[in-house]
Amino acid sequence: MYKTDGSATSERQTTSTAQQGGGPGGKAPPCKRPRLSDVNAELTCILCSGYFIDATTISECLHSFCKSCIVKYLQTNKCCPICETQVHTTKPLLSIRSDKILQDIVYKLIPDVFKSEMHRRRDFYAKHTDEAPVSAEDRGEVVDQRMFYMANDKISLSLEYGYGDNQMPDNGLLPTSVDTTDSSVESAESMKRYLLCPAGLSILHLKKFIVRKYGLPTTYRVDV
Repeated sequence: MYKTDGSATSERQTTSTAQQGGGPGGKAPPCKRPRLSDVNAELTCILCSGYFIDATTISECLHSFCKSCIVKYLQTNKCCPICETQVHTTKPLLSIRSDKILQDIVYKLIPDVFKSEMHRRRDFYAKHTDEAPVSAEDRGEVVDQRMFYMANDKISLSLEYGYGDNQMPDNGLLPTSVDTTDSSVESAESMKRYLLCPAGLSILHLKKFIVRKYGLPTTYRVDV
C-alpha cells in the first residue's frame, strides 16, 4: 500500500527503471542455463522411449524418430505416429530422411549415448562378420571429427598465437603461413603451450586463463 501520491509516483518510477535496466543497478539478469530435462522430450523417440539413434525425420510433418523404430512402424502403418499425417501410401520409406543435425545434437548433449552405441555396433559386427556396414561409423569406429565429450572428460588444448591479415607478432616472426623456413617453424612451435582441462571449460574462462597466464593488459582483446 502506498502512503502518499508522491511515494507512489517515486516507487513506480523506480520499478520502471529497474525493469528497463533488466535488474538492480541496470544489470541484465543472469541467463539461466537450460537443463537436459528441459529439452529431453525433443531428443526422445516416442516409439521406444529412448534417445534418438540414427535420427530420421518424416518429410511431411518433420517429426523425428529412431531409424529402426520408424522403419518398423511404417511396415504396418502409413501415417506419422505423432500427428497421423499420411505418408507415401505405396512406398512409405520415401517420406523419411536421415537427420544428422538432430543426431549430432543428441550425441553432444549426451555423449554416453554415442559411446554406448558405438560399442554396441562393434560388438554386433564382431559377431556377424557376414554383415557389410556402409560406413566407419556404422562399424562403430570413431573418427576424430565425430568425437563427443562429457563435461568432465579431460582434453588437451594447444595454445598458440593466431595472426590476422592486418596483424603482425611483436617478436618479429612472420606467421607460419607466410614464412615456412625451418627456423620460423621451430620458433612458432616453441611458442605453443598445451593445456589439460575439462571438456566443459567455457570460452569465457579460457579467455580469462590466457589473460592471467600471459599477463596481458586489460586493453588487449583475446579471441579464441
